[in-house]
Amino acid sequence: MIGAGAGAVTLLVHELALARKPPGFRLPGARPEPVDTPTQPHAPPGAPDWSGGPGRARFRIDGLAKVTGQKIYARDFRAADMPGWPRTERMALILRATRPGLTFAGLDLARLEAAGAVPMLTITQAPLPGYPWPQRDLASLNLALPFSMAGANGIKQLLVPLGTAPQFYGQAVAVLVFADANAWRRAKRALQFEPGVVKAGDAVAPEPATPYSPTTSLTRYEAPGVAPFSQVQVGCESDPHAPDSPSEPYNSTAKALRERIDARLADPALLRLGGTYATQVLDPMFMEPEAGLAWLDRRGEGTLSLVLGTQATNGDAGDSLAMFGGSGCPIQVRTVALHSCYPGGGFGGRDVSTFPPLLAVTAALADGPVRIAQDRYEQFQSGLKQLGSAITQQIAVDPKTGRFEAFSSHQTLAAGGQNNYSQFVAMLAGYCGLSGYDIRQAWVDAAAQPSTGVVAGSMRGFGGPQASFAVETLVDEVAVALKRDPIELREANALREGDRTITGAPLAQAMRLREICRLARAHPLWRDREAVKARKAREGIRYGVGFALANQAYGTGTDGVMAEVSMDAAGRLAVRTNCVDMGNGSATTLAISTAGWLGRNAHDIVMGDVGSFNALDLDATPGGSWSDPRWTASFSMSSSACLTAFHQVHVTEQAARVLFETGVLPAAAALWGVPVAQLSGRTRWDAGRLVAPGLTPLPLPALAARAHEAGLVAGAMVHGLYQGAWVSASYAVPGGGAPLLLPIDGLSLRTAGRTAWAPVTRQDVIPPDPAAKLYGRSLYAPSGAVIAVEIGPRSLEPRVVAVELWVDAGKVLQPDLLVGQAQGGIAMGIGYALLEKLPLEAGGAGDGRWNLDRYHVALSADVPLGRMNITPLPSDEPTAKGIAEAVLCPIAPAIGNAVAHATGKRFRALPITGEDVRGVLA
Repeated sequence: MIGAGAGAVTLLVHELALARKPPGFRLPGARPEPVDTPTQPHAPPGAPDWSGGPGRARFRIDGLAKVTGQKIYARDFRAADMPGWPRTERMALILRATRPGLTFAGLDLARLEAAGAVPMLTITQAPLPGYPWPQRDLASLNLALPFSMAGANGIKQLLVPLGTAPQFYGQAVAVLVFADANAWRRAKRALQFEPGVVKAGDAVAPEPATPYSPTTSLTRYEAPGVAPFSQVQVGCESDPHAPDSPSEPYNSTAKALRERIDARLADPALLRLGGTYATQVLDPMFMEPEAGLAWLDRRGEGTLSLVLGTQATNGDAGDSLAMFGGSGCPIQVRTVALHSCYPGGGFGGRDVSTFPPLLAVTAALADGPVRIAQDRYEQFQSGLKQLGSAITQQIAVDPKTGRFEAFSSHQTLAAGGQNNYSQFVAMLAGYCGLSGYDIRQAWVDAAAQPSTGVVAGSMRGFGGPQASFAVETLVDEVAVALKRDPIELREANALREGDRTITGAPLAQAMRLREICRLARAHPLWRDREAVKARKAREGIRYGVGFALANQAYGTGTDGVMAEVSMDAAGRLAVRTNCVDMGNGSATTLAISTAGWLGRNAHDIVMGDVGSFNALDLDATPGGSWSDPRWTASFSMSSSACLTAFHQVHVTEQAARVLFETGVLPAAAALWGVPVAQLSGRTRWDAGRLVAPGLTPLPLPALAARAHEAGLVAGAMVHGLYQGAWVSASYAVPGGGAPLLLPIDGLSLRTAGRTAWAPVTRQDVIPPDPAAKLYGRSLYAPSGAVIAVEIGPRSLEPRVVAVELWVDAGKVLQPDLLVGQAQGGIAMGIGYALLEKLPLEAGGAGDGRWNLDRYHVALSADVPLGRMNITPLPSDEPTAKGIAEAVLCPIAPAIGNAVAHATGKRFRALPITGEDVRGVLA
């Protein structure tokens, strides 16, 4: 427990078996987001309607605000925009270290006096001796820093202490607060790119760094006549590198079985291939560099207001609250009001970023509202990166049947100087270590190795793209060695329903990997590849076609999600959620999710609300039990891991269902003059009107008016927990009928005319299977891509000329949003495979001199817009799947395999550049 009283926050510890990020927690000190907050976009009167009828959208619900230039992103807002805030606003500039091998020796700010831009306040970790201007230090505040600020040595740092070496390139050393934007602008011009502003001292020998804990070790072994072994099948994790213990009693067994696997990998009767496969460090390069506005209102017990574009709404609000809850902290913060903005892109780069804690502490020490707005140079220097990887793997294959017999993988992911989800990214890379293949004798070790690089953490794919490139490249090598069609070989080894993953988790869903392979093999782009290659060769162009398969998971294994649906007296519907829309269309998707139960789309949606959901009155303290009706295994998640289509839509639909059952249906019964029980299961919506056999259709406004007149339920708030299945329970709701059995684990209701919420006690809970804690992942969106490349005779730079992508998306909620996600995944995959690269340490982004002139992302000319087809598999599934990462994972390996087909040479590292091609062809 951090802090005391109303501001107390319980930090949840990662449960190693869940292979997920730390879950969120309920925040009793968080303030609900008002409906009329300026950070939530509203359509002006007379604006065209975004809704395209029940369950469909004509355009995005936030689209009009974005294309007309309304204030919607965090960098758009000023203190004057926020109701109740002081009008005067300070601007802050963050100074960062660029030489982590040398101690921080102070600041040389002489240029500021000449520029007429002396800071009002300078914030450092410890006081700077002889510093001429006002300063405050963090050491005296006794801050409780979040877990993500821990370096390789376990020490948490927000700012580099004087006389010590930075933990990483680009680590903040000081924050300068200026009176206004003009002074800040002059100061920035005077200091940016100038050497010596941050003074460097003595050289410091680097400390040996061990991987961020925990590392991941997975062992699966099945053989005839032998009991199967995996963490799910034996009921606990195992670490073959450690002795047996009470919590891990089968470590020695895993070690012995690995010896058997290694022997199989050395069997001369089998085809044995392997090597090391590497991927580079990437920047998310979202469109809006991080920016924010904050103010500590010291009246009362202290309210910290934050205007942020973040993926981690609960995490950033909770960390900001907890930061000032340490014993002896002189700054009182008992309430956090998060004004969540639409982020201008995210891709994981705003998921527990290093930016919000710096903004919060600056606001706590400034004399009023303060704004920080990074430019692209600063974003490159400080923003979260994707971990690079070096994966050494081996496979043994039956040369006659092509059956994958054994596999091993040692994965080292290059992390940065602080542990921002790094070990969990490595953990998921381990779970993705076999891709979509049924290999029953396999082991995978995965670790995140610290460095002095810029902090790396949660980026789109979360370890999946790194593992996918390695495995899919190796499988292509096997096909070439066996002289087998690469897709046919994959089809023969692909997972089926009922098979098990590397953790031993059973695959309960229909696995459509083989169907994707069959579609890809029959496509002309693949079928005619040799004929086209020969024709292109006569033109002097090298041409190749490659394929890759992916079985990327969505969700994190244990996902707590929540939603509120409310109805006013005119029948206007509103959805409220703690998740955010990063441009992926979440706001629109959730707004159309009310239609199934309430006959129309929501009119309004409030995104990123943390405080309102305290009304659920749930507790997520680790070690709790499902027998406690207030306990849940995870209260909240960040907006990541493709949670919208399946998870967030589920709770929105369930909230709409409860509102229908407790508000709309009783109102209909009263208007029709029949018992509610007579209507159950006999109503449906038709053109916005509720119809029942032999009764007059009723429009929603009439039903809403009656519900409000009668004081019926007008708002439903639900919480759902998915861990292999949705936790279900019964709820005795108003109306006197039988309790509702619902796939949710928390419910609160609000009656018409009231603002207070009333939690409904959970009864007869159906908890998840205890084995599900060890699954790691249980939800998958299979995908595959056939990609053609051309390599011209002069530049030798590979160019993607055609893409065919198949994805099992389940129920397609809004087709154009799905296609947009896939197109973005293809573009990102092209950049990943051919264009983007950042040095990890020296010469990398941490030096503050990187921008888009040096970092090349895919442009329209790099993407084959006229020959890029996305095909969702036909599906009768009742639910959608999260596909944002699934559509990315096969792209880079398919491109790599296409380049190999074009050149006859294999590339085991990304990106593949013209220089690389020239080198192997020389």
